[in-house]
Amino acid sequence: MGGLATCRDSVRSIKAYRRGLEVKRGWLAQSTPPTTNSDPIVFTEADASGLTGPHNDPLVVEMEFGESMVTKILIDIGSSINVIFKDVLIQMEINLRTTEHDVQPLTGYDGDTVMTEGTIMLPVYVGGTMHCINFAIVDKPIVSNVILGTPWLHKMKAVASTYLQCVKFPTPRGIFTLQGEPLVARTCFIIVRQ
Repeated sequence: MGGLATCRDSVRSIKAYRRGLEVKRGWLAQSTPPTTNSDPIVFTEADASGLTGPHNDPLVVEMEFGESMVTKILIDIGSSINVIFKDVLIQMEINLRTTEHDVQPLTGYDGDTVMTEGTIMLPVYVGGTMHCINFAIVDKPIVSNVILGTPWLHKMKAVASTYLQCVKFPTPRGIFTLQGEPLVARTCFIIVRQ
């Protein structure tokens, strides 16, 4: 949980953000949504092929960040920020002096708070597309290398399914399906439990 990317942590900015949403909701109720030419995102039983169930696995994927293939990326629809861990940036040979030193507190589901070390913008390649994504840098050991939260999901217009272990999003060539790595997810779970 890292707060809202659209406003700072001050009470005034949070109230202004909320008022803006109330105005937009009133406006949306009176107008029809614009039509788009994109294909609908649909999940079918075919998406479940190859999965063993029942399962309770988190959605873990791999993608290319810059020139590095990054594994153990957790897709977390409950995270309000994207997080990359400092050790991963060091392994990617990213010059940490180029990061912005925007230090902020992050609070996890257990109530534990950790301070970020800054932020970094990285190119992420997936599904034949490239998007520059902003990440909070955290210097804390964890099983995952990256956590992609709602900012990434919204930028990609993506829909994630932990049940079907995939993420789908529109691309210029149609809907792309990014398959999860259930074996990696289960391995991470075993590491955490030890």
